[in-house]
Amino acid sequence: MTVSHARTGKNVRLARPQKLFAQGRESVDEAYPGDVIGLNNPGMFAIGDTIYVGKKLEYDGIPCFTPELFAYLRNPNPSKFKQFHKGVTELREEGAVQIMSSADEAKRDPVLAAVGQLQFEVVQHRMANEYGVETRLEMLPYSTARWVLGGWDALDGAGKIFNTMTVKDYWDRPVLLFKNSWNCDQAAGDHPELNLSAIAPLGSFSN
Repeated sequence: MTVSHARTGKNVRLARPQKLFAQGRESVDEAYPGDVIGLNNPGMFAIGDTIYVGKKLEYDGIPCFTPELFAYLRNPNPSKFKQFHKGVTELREEGAVQIMSSADEAKRDPVLAAVGQLQFEVVQHRMANEYGVETRLEMLPYSTARWVLGGWDALDGAGKIFNTMTVKDYWDRPVLLFKNSWNCDQAAGDHPELNLSAIAPLGSFSN
């Protein structure tokens, strides 16, 4: 069966869909409302995506908690680059943690964004035990994140915003990290055109 992927606009062939119940798995050719179906296509799907047949249909995405802790995830062993990249990608796809990247292209280490310290510990534990990569965290001095709904053009037009760091989420949408809520409120007042949001945009976002 070939379906359309609402977020990317691509056509996707559903190969080997599986019906899931507890630990059981069985391949299925048809499913009905209420069935839980697993589709294995690494790198294609993200939490909250919609797939459809026929006229375009896209449900609102699933909002995520606003992160309050941020850290670079470092790979001290260059020979483990492939394992490191695979682990980061798969953990992001699972939704184990939000993973962003610096807007500065020279800084290639992923930025972990979490709501609690435990998420960082889980990521490091799984990277070591499932992917064989020991990692280091470098904490960042920020506590508030806001998505810039005005997009990159609005952010470029605003000029320098002090006490912030600009990062990108997985869909290359601009996110500002603030040291505290006071800095955030000040920026929102000074630059209303940014249209700052504590919740990631739902559905497609083209800016």
